[in-house]
Amino acid sequence: MPGVSADAPTSPHHAPPQGTTGELLRLAGPLMLSNLAYTAVGFTDTLLMGRLGVVEVGAVGFASLCLLTLVLLFRGSLNTASTFVARALGAGNAAGVRRWTSVFLGCALVGVPLALAGPWLVDGLFALLKPEASVAATARTYAHIRLWEIPFVMLGSTALSVMVGLGNTRTPMLLAWLVVVLNAALAVLLIFGLGWGVRGAAWAAVIAVAVQNALAVALLARLHGHRFGPFRPARPHRSELAALGRISLPAGITELAEVGAFTVFQGVISRLGPTELAASQIANQLASLGFLPAFALASATSSLLSRALGAGRPDLAARIGWRGAGVAAALMGLLGVLFLTLPRPLIGLFSRSPEVLELGRTVLGIMAAYQVLDGVAIVLGGALGGAGDTRFRLIVTLVGAWLVMVLGASLLAPRYGVSGAWGAALVFIAFAALAYLGRFASGRWQRMRL
Repeated sequence: MPGVSADAPTSPHHAPPQGTTGELLRLAGPLMLSNLAYTAVGFTDTLLMGRLGVVEVGAVGFASLCLLTLVLLFRGSLNTASTFVARALGAGNAAGVRRWTSVFLGCALVGVPLALAGPWLVDGLFALLKPEASVAATARTYAHIRLWEIPFVMLGSTALSVMVGLGNTRTPMLLAWLVVVLNAALAVLLIFGLGWGVRGAAWAAVIAVAVQNALAVALLARLHGHRFGPFRPARPHRSELAALGRISLPAGITELAEVGAFTVFQGVISRLGPTELAASQIANQLASLGFLPAFALASATSSLLSRALGAGRPDLAARIGWRGAGVAAALMGLLGVLFLTLPRPLIGLFSRSPEVLELGRTVLGIMAAYQVLDGVAIVLGGALGGAGDTRFRLIVTLVGAWLVMVLGASLLAPRYGVSGAWGAALVFIAFAALAYLGRFASGRWQRMRL
């Protein structure tokens, strides 16, 4: 923006974060509960689909991954709003907070044309992945309905990201739990009360997500507009476009590449059969319990680290990153122990099929082996993103997720089944953790400018 640099202070500096474990947990705590809410939505859909059949369980999970693949380039780019806003906040730059928020809200309007093109994109993705016929038919029905929520998701994700950048994690938590309650109530009514089956699950999610994200935009203006607003969608200037291309676009491509790789990975598993796909989807739902603290800590670490850099404290930023990674590793290690000791009871929450129970136990055993590494990779990857070092994350994802995980699964799954596929995922996560550890230790991210 001419005359207003996002790094130039226009008011006295805000006090930088302290980088203590307590501060990290205070910011991450509500985000953990937010992530728990999103996981609860997945649990609800998986549990309800389990009452309909094995095909429905696998199809809904597969369709959800395909939808994520379609939106993540844009949603991942928009989520970097927290990085820009937190850096401006750390520098005491109220005008920068307002301007970046407005720019990202303007970019979020891409959700409208994306939703309109969605049916053709979904069908093309299904044709490329070639899931088993019964899975494909059910998944297509679910995915085409869920496309209606995309414009709300784009705007709401931007608003929630700005809130996190400003240190407000309580409002996103409350909105996330609103989705849980509303989605569960509507799903039971539409799936069983009206007999809509998979279509009912899709419409329940659309309504719940639309309400949540519309409220997110409204509450951003209400809670923070008096201090930094008004927030109105705005077109980025040339210098801002350059910053978005340098920081936000690689972040979006990274998320697209990572989830796209996992979608193809699940496509490889889906070709093994509905039982293998169902076992993997259930194990992945359970593994998402580990993502709760890890992704929450990654967001908290990213926000605090970016604020510390804005305040000119790279030493403090480094301390924040290491502490976040340590806490995530400890928490996810506990989940790994749980997977090793109670695999069958955990899988049995979703399915009593002997074949699903046995395959799910195997997958959980492999997942247990990488929980600590995954925690480190998630948090340090988020820390690098908060510093603006998004291109390195993109390289790690392209090499690791596609060459190691997808190619490895394609080669190993036909011979070793789900064990071979998830073994490739284990190698990818170990590679990512070591790469991020090396990059963060080098300190090169401390010299990144937005």
